[in-house]
Amino acid sequence: MYARSVAGGTPAQRTIMASALYHTLMGPTLFSDRDGRYVGLDQQVHTLPATERAYSAYSLWDTYRALHPLMTLVRPDMAERFVHDLIRQTQQSPYGPPTWPLQGFETGCMNGWHSVAVLAEAHAKGIKADYAAAWPNIRRRAFDPQYKDSLATLGRDHYMRLGYIPADKIKESVSRTQEYAYDDHAMALLADAIGKTDDAALLRKRSGNWRNVIDPKIGFARPRFADGSWWAAYDPIQLGHMPQPRWRDYTEANGWQATFLNQHDIYGLIAHFGGDAAYDAKIDSFFNAPSTLPANAPPDIAGLVGQYAHGNEPGHHVAYLYAYVGTPWKTQAMVRRLCTEMYKDDPDGVIGNDDCGQMSAWFILSSLGFYPVDPTTGIYVFGSPLFDSGEMRVGAGKTLRVRAIGNAPDRPYVQSVRWNGKPWTRNWIAHADLIQGGELEFTMGAKPSRFGTRAEDRPPSAPR
Repeated sequence: MYARSVAGGTPAQRTIMASALYHTLMGPTLFSDRDGRYVGLDQQVHTLPATERAYSAYSLWDTYRALHPLMTLVRPDMAERFVHDLIRQTQQSPYGPPTWPLQGFETGCMNGWHSVAVLAEAHAKGIKADYAAAWPNIRRRAFDPQYKDSLATLGRDHYMRLGYIPADKIKESVSRTQEYAYDDHAMALLADAIGKTDDAALLRKRSGNWRNVIDPKIGFARPRFADGSWWAAYDPIQLGHMPQPRWRDYTEANGWQATFLNQHDIYGLIAHFGGDAAYDAKIDSFFNAPSTLPANAPPDIAGLVGQYAHGNEPGHHVAYLYAYVGTPWKTQAMVRRLCTEMYKDDPDGVIGNDDCGQMSAWFILSSLGFYPVDPTTGIYVFGSPLFDSGEMRVGAGKTLRVRAIGNAPDRPYVQSVRWNGKPWTRNWIAHADLIQGGELEFTMGAKPSRFGTRAEDRPPSAPR
């Protein structure tokens, strides 16, 4: 196991940590045979050299958020293997960059093509690979409206033409628009990495398309039609504008949850809502709204705190957004609450389902005090460590030690941070720092502090 020990917490919480560590090692699953043969997404048999492996069961819509970043931190050797494999799959698949590949097939499950986020994150964190080899098919997915679509990539022609996907043309249009915009951001980073500056500029501009499905007049993500009009009878708890149960405007979410689906342009989103105070209040309202759902809500919307659903991945970063508006103590309180309320040491102890290790990876990282809000930035935002101390293997055999001085259930607030014995004022830390190993020390208290509240100490977000 990559986490050698944790101390503190309760016996149940230490059991949860051990279970979470196990869960994160269950996928992706080895798919190539002993002789290196495997069936590619082109349905052809390929043979790998002895040093390479092929994998399956990439639940990328879920796992790009925390599982893959966790592997990049603690098992860079495995992260490199996954990256090499995803590049091959991008080259072999008739759909280009994978969405949810399983046993030699592209299932097209969920929306977007978030393999590009895994590749962009890996490149940002120094994983070596031939990223340029994947670019031809990534570029086709990005710019060619005639490129073959799976269920995951429908509506790209509308997206390219209108800047959003119309709710009267394509299912799950709001979420698709937001997730395609995130993939545009990730593809822009990959284009930068291989010197495709013109493509990068176009993609970076298009990554702002999330704005086209958030109505500033009401402050919510809202279905929009092909003629540019908004759904008039809007209610943020509803799943969509159509009575048919399978025609939803969001992916496993409602209007409340979709409103916060932006990981890459957080300061742009804050400005869109009117600034720090307004966005802080919006996050408050999200966690404090009545936990009412329509009768046809999917079971994935589970683990509710207000309208936040911890049992479903699109919101996993939201508790950390307070750090971007200067109220990180609210992040600390909410992360501690989620760690203690959403995970149990029972057979059904994970709210919702684990989604190939994503729920467990969220717990591991959050319980140690940090989380990758946007994995492609190469940073982790501080939260509230659950355990008094912990050790994990990072980078090339280094050890990261995390200590929480004065920690207790009623002391969730970070008073100060030290990194390798020196005062640390920023409310975030870079991957490049953590993989060198060392000691990250939090001093905890019963009351909020001003730690990390200055504008210069807030986490960076991708520039527009």
